[in-house]
This record gives sequence, C-alpha cells and structure tokens, in this order.
Amino acid sequence: MKHSRIKKLLSHFIEFSLEKTSSNFNPYLEVKLVEGRHQLITEDAVYSFDDKYENFNYSFSRINWESVNVDEVLVLGLGLASVILMLETKFDQKPNFTCVEIDPEICRLAQKYTLNALESYVEVLPTDGLQFMETNTRKYDLIIMDIFQSAIIPEEFQSTDYLNLIQNALTDNGCLLYNRMDISLEDKAQNKIFRQKFNSIFNKSEEYIVRDNIVLVSNKDWLK
Repeated sequence: MKHSRIKKLLSHFIEFSLEKTSSNFNPYLEVKLVEGRHQLITEDAVYSFDDKYENFNYSFSRINWESVNVDEVLVLGLGLASVILMLETKFDQKPNFTCVEIDPEICRLAQKYTLNALESYVEVLPTDGLQFMETNTRKYDLIIMDIFQSAIIPEEFQSTDYLNLIQNALTDNGCLLYNRMDISLEDKAQNKIFRQKFNSIFNKSEEYIVRDNIVLVSNKDWLK
C-alpha cells in the first residue's frame, strides 16, 4: 500500500494506526505506519516491520548471494511479508515464494499492505505449518522459520521431528534461517537447549544475535 510523501515523513514523528482487527488466532492485530514503514503488532509482539525487521535484515546481509542458487523459498510464518519485501527490494532476489500462515487475517493484511506491490511470485497457503511440513514433498533452497503465537514459538515447531522435516525439505546445499526470541532468562535457557537440537541436525550451523532475537543459520557455506 502506498502513502503520500507527507504522511510517510510525518510517520517518523507520529505513529499512524492504519487498521485494527482480530482473528481466531490473534485477538488483537494492528497495522501501523512507523518511520515510513508498515508495522504489524499483536498485544505483546512485533510480527513485521518492513526492512526494519532487523533480525532478518542483518541475517540476509551476511549471506553471499552471488555464490548461492535461490529459486524456491519457503516462508513459515508470514506477518506482513517483511522477509519477502527485503529479499526483493534490498537483496535483489526474486525467487518463487511459498508462504505458510495459519491465520487468514494475517494473509489478508500481507496481501493488502505488502504483496500487491511486489513483483515476485508468491503463493500464500492459509494452513498449519506443521501439517504442511508433514505432507510437503517439495524441495526449497531457502527456508525461513518465523512462526510465533504472539512472542512464543509453539512447542511442536521446536521439536527434533520438526527440524528433521525441514532438513528433508531443503535442497542439497539449501539453508534454513530459524528466528527465536532472546530477551528473558527463560528465552536464553530455552535457546541453549534448542541450539543443541539444531546443531545435532545441521552440522554447519551459525547464529546471529540481533537485538532481542537470535537467528540460527543451518548452512554457514551460505555466509560471507
């Protein structure tokens, strides 16, 4: 969605609420215009913030895009499609995107505020991420795992079985970026446990701590 220059300029000083809504999965959703960018928030988490979704912005900047082949990308957890926006507009990547998002209302918001303005082919599937992975037969060069229920990743998306499903869905030299919160002592304790699972499956892993998040990268061959 486009906004006037004046409104975008003013949004660096005043936050504009563009839409408030809800769904069976998220009792509160709000889209704001902040610093000239669309931001999707719940009651206690930021789901998207265009190119200021810094955890993925930084992680993408560490990838050596010239040395990897990216034709098919799977996005698990859509938000306002910040990761797709960044890949297309900042990193000159226009692969085929498959996006899995259980909340139809978030799918609608992503289409309205972001996807309509992009050139990439994007297939949005309003379905459960675990059910999708259990039936998926396709291979992806890049998988982005960004599924949250507010600020929490449901347990089923942290299991060894789920990580194995993702590994099986990657091409031979494919890469997974897995986003996690890293704020509280509980977050850090859970990340320590999860890191062990992750590294046992992906033996070329790397990680980046970006503000309140940690992004685990399954294949450091992709990095600069």
